[in-house]
Amino acid sequence: MKAWKRVLVKVLVLLLIVLLFGGGAACLRAYQQSTPDYAMEQYLGRLIENDADRAYTLLDQSQDTPITSQEYAAALEARKYSLYSEYELERGENRRDSDGNEYVDYHARFLNADGEVQYEEDFTVRKQADAAFGIFDRWRILSGHCMVKNFRITVPAGSELYLDNEPADAAWIVTDGVAASYDCYEVPSLLPGEISVAVRHPALESVNTTLDTTAGSADYTAQMALKTSAQDECKEMAVNALKQLYAGAATESTDGLETLFADSLTTAEDFVESQGTRLHQDGSVFRNAAISDFAAQFGNLQFTEGEDGAITTEMTFSYHYVVRQDVTTDTEELQEDGTPVQQTETASQSGDNTATFVMSFADGAWSIASFEIPVIPENA
Repeated sequence: MKAWKRVLVKVLVLLLIVLLFGGGAACLRAYQQSTPDYAMEQYLGRLIENDADRAYTLLDQSQDTPITSQEYAAALEARKYSLYSEYELERGENRRDSDGNEYVDYHARFLNADGEVQYEEDFTVRKQADAAFGIFDRWRILSGHCMVKNFRITVPAGSELYLDNEPADAAWIVTDGVAASYDCYEVPSLLPGEISVAVRHPALESVNTTLDTTAGSADYTAQMALKTSAQDECKEMAVNALKQLYAGAATESTDGLETLFADSLTTAEDFVESQGTRLHQDGSVFRNAAISDFAAQFGNLQFTEGEDGAITTEMTFSYHYVVRQDVTTDTEELQEDGTPVQQTETASQSGDNTATFVMSFADGAWSIASFEIPVIPENA
C-alpha cells in the first residue's frame, strides 16, 4: 500500500473515533438535559447566581409577550433573586393545551441562609417543538413568570391612560365592584419596576408621573383637580343660573327652567316662587336685580355611585347684588278728597350673597346637580 493511502486510512479511522466518542458524549448530555426538572433547576440556579445572560438563553418566549435581554435583566434586578441562598421546587402534572403544546408547572420557594422561606413564585416550562438530535426533548421556561400580572390602575371615568407613552387598552377595564365614576384598568402583564404613567381627562388636570409596578395597584383619582377651563365653565353656568332664577322671580314665571335645572327643577321652581314673593311686596314695584363681582371656591371632587358615573364638586359662589324697586309713599300734601298725595321713588338695596352649587360632570358635560341660594334682599 502506498504511503498516501496508509495516511488516508489512518485519518478516516481517527475521524470515525472522534465522531463516535464526541457524538456519544453529546448524546449523553442531551439525554441528561431532556427533562423539565433539569431545565427548571438550571434556570433557578442562574437566577440565584444573578446570571441574567445565561438565564435569558433558557427562556421560551413563543407564547408570552417577547421580552428583550435588557428588559429581562431589569426584571431580574427588580425581583432580587440574588438575595436568596437556595430554593425548594414543587412539580405539578404535565398538561397540554388545545394545540397540543406540553407544559409542566412548578412552584418554587426561595430560602435564605437559615432555610426560611422568603419568597414564592410559580413557573412554567414548555416542551420545544425541535428535539435535540431528533430524539431528546428540550424544555424552556416561559418568560411571563417575571412579569407583574393583573396590575390595577384606577382613574376618573372618561380618562385616557398611557403607560410608557402607549395608550392603555379599553379591554383592560373591569367593572365588577367598581363605581361608574371610576375606570379601573387591570393590566394583564407589566415589567417589574418603574414605568411612566400619564392620565388625561377633559375636565381634570393631567397627571404625569411614574409608578412602581411591584406595588400591586395605583389610584390616581385623589391626585386630580379641576382644570382652570372647567372652573370657568362652572362659574359661567352659575352666573347664568342666577340670572335665570332672578328673571323668573321678576316675572313670577318658571318657564324655561328645565334646560339649566334638569336635575334640580323642583328646587329652582321653589326659589322662583319665594324670591318673587320677596320682590313683589305691597307698596313697591320691582324693577330689576343686578348681580356682579363673582367669585367661586371649589371643594374636593366626589366620585359618585350613580349609573351615570358623575363626578361632582361643591362650588361656593359669592356675588354682589343690587335690587331696584319703585316705592310709592304718602306725602303730607292732601288731594281735594282729603287723601294724601303719593309719590314714587326708585329705591335700591345692595349686599353680598353666597350661593352653594353642586356641579356634576358626566358624559362630557357639566350640569347643576343641586343648589342653595338665599332670597334677596335679605332685610326686606
